[in-house]
Amino acid sequence: MLQDEWLAVVITRAATDRSATARDAVLEAYGDRAPANLPVRAAAPLAQLALDGARAGATPALCALDADRAEGLIRHLRDVRPGWDATLLLVAQRELLVHATATPAAIDAFSASYRERPFHNAAAIWRIAFVRLYWTALDPVTRRAAIEEAVWQVRYDNGQRGAIERLLGDTPAGVAFALRMAAVGHGLG
Repeated sequence: MLQDEWLAVVITRAATDRSATARDAVLEAYGDRAPANLPVRAAAPLAQLALDGARAGATPALCALDADRAEGLIRHLRDVRPGWDATLLLVAQRELLVHATATPAAIDAFSASYRERPFHNAAAIWRIAFVRLYWTALDPVTRRAAIEEAVWQVRYDNGQRGAIERLLGDTPAGVAFALRMAAVGHGLG
């Protein structure tokens, strides 16, 4: 049990670090383990590292290896924790990696992530960026939830306001964000 906890912490720290060195070291050490032999809390950050590696790998072969690792880990997570917010976000990210656009499966998983966890500090900026790109494909409930998350991010840390405004830009999502900010008394930036 203690070893599982230690492994989850090591992998989570590497995923949080976001450095290529940490990513590659963890994938080298643990990437080939059978997903069922990993603690569930380690499988999600390891899948994130594998997706990151698949996007930024040094060679096409390494990208393919990391994509396969991510696929196996995500498949395992879908079996053991299908509605978990981490699983849902990983499914959406994998779809984007494989198809280079948001498929219906990506949109469904993304929307479900808001039902599971409306405010997600660690993934908020990624989710806000996704909303900007795929606004028209999202249902009104998901759009509203995403704008509320963006507003919450500003209320949580007003220093993020400029970054969120630049990220959303002059898009329908950006207009919805500006209107919601005005409605909650934050006015124009």
